[in-house]
Amino acid sequence: MKRKRKEYIVALLFILPSLLGIMFFYIVPYIISFIKSLYASNTFVGFNNYIDLLNNDIFLLALKNTAVFTIIAIPLLMVVSFLIALFLNSFNSISSFFRSSLLIPVVVPVASLICVWQLLFDDYGAVNGLLNSLGLNAVEFFNSEYSMVMIVLIYVWKYCGFCVVLFTAGLANVPQSLYESAKLDGANSFKLITQITIPMITPTTFFVFLMEIIYSFKVFREVFALFGDYPNKNVYFLQNFINNNYYNLNYPRLSSASVILSVFIILLLLAFFIFERKHSVTD
Repeated sequence: MKRKRKEYIVALLFILPSLLGIMFFYIVPYIISFIKSLYASNTFVGFNNYIDLLNNDIFLLALKNTAVFTIIAIPLLMVVSFLIALFLNSFNSISSFFRSSLLIPVVVPVASLICVWQLLFDDYGAVNGLLNSLGLNAVEFFNSEYSMVMIVLIYVWKYCGFCVVLFTAGLANVPQSLYESAKLDGANSFKLITQITIPMITPTTFFVFLMEIIYSFKVFREVFALFGDYPNKNVYFLQNFINNNYYNLNYPRLSSASVILSVFIILLLLAFFIFERKHSVTD
């Protein structure tokens, strides 16, 4: 018992810096933000700020765009990266250089990335030049419904390699004996993937989903660099709404929007966590 107690104390001392960091830089600011969301001009108004937000057309537009982007981009990214990982896993060996090259888009500076995408999708860029050469009309990617498509493509391109590396690691841990037994029973490739591969890598899938939720809210950097403070209505996200209210010093509205955004993320992760617990393979 004394030895276990000593191990617990040592473990606590090791994680104490992280706990203090989480406390002072995340939990305490979140509590302060929630308290500020209940006030307006130093007057306690309860949940009136939340009610006003839910009746605010600009906020609802930002919420809708954020939900649409999340629903489209994350499943698309996970499916594409999973299929690429399956393809790469069919080879006996993959060079470490190739694995490392998959992470290059993640480490590319945002400024360099924006320059490339502006050259591609500008009104006189490479894509519109190609469309004109084919006799098609040019597309205003920066001021039309195609703006969302462009942001989704940027997100998928940037983080696809990272997800492929994670899925590849998960696939490598699936016992080959399971595939061999299933093949002897007459299972085809589709059943191997749906009945063995996907259930066995559920923890990896959950981790990838968690990371992509985090990264999806970082795409605001690209949106801000491409479109500025006030982008067109198709790519006006919650981060834009929060950022603009910060500049306008509207702290009650800023705090309320931040709390709603955090609740949105928590509910999304909770739903997937429940799904993962129900469908994960246990020993």
